[in-house]
Amino acid sequence: MKNITIAEILDKSINRLKKYNIENPQLNAEQIISHVLGINKTDLYLNSKAVLNREKSDVIERLIIRRTKHEPLQYILGETEFYGCKIKVNPDVLIPRPETELLVEKVLWKNIRSILEIGTGSGAIAIALAKQMKNVQITATDISEKALNTARQNADLNNVSINFIQSDIFENIKSKFDIIISNPPYISQKEHDNLAPEIKDYEPEISLLAEDEGLFYFKKILENAKDYLTGKGKIYFEIGYDQAEKIKEIAKENCFDDINVFKDLNGFDRIMMIN
Repeated sequence: MKNITIAEILDKSINRLKKYNIENPQLNAEQIISHVLGINKTDLYLNSKAVLNREKSDVIERLIIRRTKHEPLQYILGETEFYGCKIKVNPDVLIPRPETELLVEKVLWKNIRSILEIGTGSGAIAIALAKQMKNVQITATDISEKALNTARQNADLNNVSINFIQSDIFENIKSKFDIIISNPPYISQKEHDNLAPEIKDYEPEISLLAEDEGLFYFKKILENAKDYLTGKGKIYFEIGYDQAEKIKEIAKENCFDDINVFKDLNGFDRIMMIN
């Protein structure tokens, strides 16, 4: 390949991503090239006439090819941002979504001393809470040791202290907590089959799929939660857009009667508070 300028490789990358129907091709190309060059978007354009060496252009080329195959941009870059925290991500963990930040918002500023997160994945939720709530003891669990390794790295990266435990829901939990928080797997197999390839083909099924039409983990948590909640303890879930009424029924069957549902910015049911 001949020497190529930043402007030329940017244009080439955008056109290639368009060819493969990648959403927001310009933004994707800008982020990949900026990441490889270690510069921000502004400097990318200020230095558009700079000539790249062969090594850098080859790396950019390889990453763009990965994106044309619909591999998520976050996995390609190895990181994302969640509630102002830098979070490392890889195929062992779900990519944190912006709408999940609402789950953090609903828990913040409560007068609480302890939180249990079930299914922490990358650790994003627990880390965001730990950075904002300095005097709260946070325990975060996951069934996947690989996910927990990523979560521990992210806790170190963000300089927060979290007690990570490998556990299948409450299996290895011995304490009671003021808050139980979870963004559990809640996608049914039918829904999973229709997801975008970025999700269906790359993100871990264990973090997405749930039996019983996506309700399995809500049932398991609610059936046992009272044994792990303090007297006035609350549960906070992220839920699917069409699951609120069914989860309310499950909660009431397990003697929870104070239930509130909060919508996300798109007007979909997203967060449920259960007391």
